[in-house]
Amino acid sequence: MDSLTGKWTFSEEFECGTDKGFAFLEQKGDLIVGYLEYEECIEDEEPFMVRQIVEGNVHGHTIVLKGVEVMHPDGTPILNYNLDVLEGTYTHEKKIVGHSYDSEDVCGVFVMTRVVGEEL
Repeated sequence: MDSLTGKWTFSEEFECGTDKGFAFLEQKGDLIVGYLEYEECIEDEEPFMVRQIVEGNVHGHTIVLKGVEVMHPDGTPILNYNLDVLEGTYTHEKKIVGHSYDSEDVCGVFVMTRVVGEEL
């Protein structure tokens, strides 16, 4: 499998809204670290920017990422934000496709597509 290190577009649809932005991943063996940075749009709320630090692992074509910290892109904290778990598969189209959930069982479906020229 190709290295997952690089910049990816990130989009997610969940029960009450959408996320759209980028993922920055660094793979070292079976371990992955990085962050997701996206605009979160929740029904009837003002959109806001999120940077969620993630870490996880790869087994074959299966990728599991867990949120470990969340903040605004400028580093200020976001209070009462539920960290996500993202479980996905690296497809033959070279995308990561899967589902997410948080501590309140809000579930979503996400797609990550590598930004051309950003693989390392």
